Amino acid sequence: MSSLDPAGPAAAAIARLWWVMLVGGLLILAGVVALALYAVFGRAERRHRLSPKLLIVGGGLVFTPLVLAALLAWGIGAGHALLPLPGEREPFRVEVRAHQWWWEVTYPDAEGGPLHSANEIHVPAGRPVDVTVRAEDVIHSFWVPRLGGKIDALPGRSNRIRLEAPEPGVYRGQCAEFCGAQHSRMALLLQAHEPEALEERLALLAEPAPEPAGEDPGADAFAPHCADCHSLDPRSRSAVPGPNLADLPQRATLGAGTLENGPDALRDWLARHQSLKPGNRMPAFDHLDPDTLDAIAAWLERRR
Repeated sequence: MSSLDPAGPAAAAIARLWWVMLVGGLLILAGVVALALYAVFGRAERRHRLSPKLLIVGGGLVFTPLVLAALLAWGIGAGHALLPLPGEREPFRVEVRAHQWWWEVTYPDAEGGPLHSANEIHVPAGRPVDVTVRAEDVIHSFWVPRLGGKIDALPGRSNRIRLEAPEPGVYRGQCAEFCGAQHSRMALLLQAHEPEALEERLALLAEPAPEPAGEDPGADAFAPHCADCHSLDPRSRSAVPGPNLADLPQRATLGAGTLENGPDALRDWLARHQSLKPGNRMPAFDHLDPDTLDAIAAWLERRR
């Protein structure tokens, strides 16, 4: 997640600005330290050769504004790289809503209507991506360090940032604004694909989930205990927004980066989510026996 290891043009502009500021700051610091040492240890007759007026006017009134103006000019160029400006290439659009403590992801231009997912963003490699960010509860901040800068997610307001991943790969993101007790466990993954692979991944998300055949204890338990907050339909949001579970088996993590999505991970999450991520808004299932939790997890895992 190092912003000094950029993978996209916006992140590269930010990294260059950082290095310029670092080198310039070190040079200025070296000059100030040299003057201080000269003032303390230099011979008195030599110290008097430096005009106080020259130091005040040159060092304070001329040098400082020039340095700040140069940094401002360079910074405007870096900031320009983050703006979603019109261009020759049509951007891929994604909408992200920040919640405590997970990310709701929507693909508004998907064929047949918007598609909903959570905590993972799938985009085309080598194409601009405009991410529209908002928050549903408190202030959050969307940040994928290797692809671009931070953008605040604010309740009642939409902000937009442009990212681009030149090559296919997985890029980790994080909420960068303290948003509550589990702020550090609010990660997201952005995966850039070749066009054909992206089409396949979104087609997989768009597939309607098969209905359970006959009596299925997992489906029967999911309906009263989970369905009010979690939608299984990629084309709809639940009335009480919780992460959409349409493509849950294909996701790399559970709980917005809390657990790797491997064998038995979903069972572990259902049984211990309040100890793994204390304070999350999913109610504890202490009243459900382990067999019921196993049935829900097994049904969700085999839905795709």
